Amino acid sequence: MLFDTPQQGYCLHALNAVFLKTIRKWIRIDARGNKKGVNAQVSTDEEQLAFKPERKWNEIDDPVIYLHPQTIAVLEKNIDAFDMYTNHLPDQL
Repeated sequence: MLFDTPQQGYCLHALNAVFLKTIRKWIRIDARGNKKGVNAQVSTDEEQLAFKPERKWNEIDDPVIYLHPQTIAVLEKNIDAFDMYTNHLPDQL
């Protein structure tokens, strides 16, 4: 969700992904950073993201790693994060 309730809107949150040649494996990384109550970790064994999707609000986690040109173009053109995710990012893949 964008804020605290579904009524305030949703956003598309993308994770970073890196391919580790040594183990021939993609690892998804949540770069939001840790704070009180948030403990995201990078691991080659067990993924630990910052937040789990809330099924009761129809949030989903799509484990596929996409290269989404429309999203990349928006990220490259914008410097105001709030304006970007409220007005410019696509609402679906």
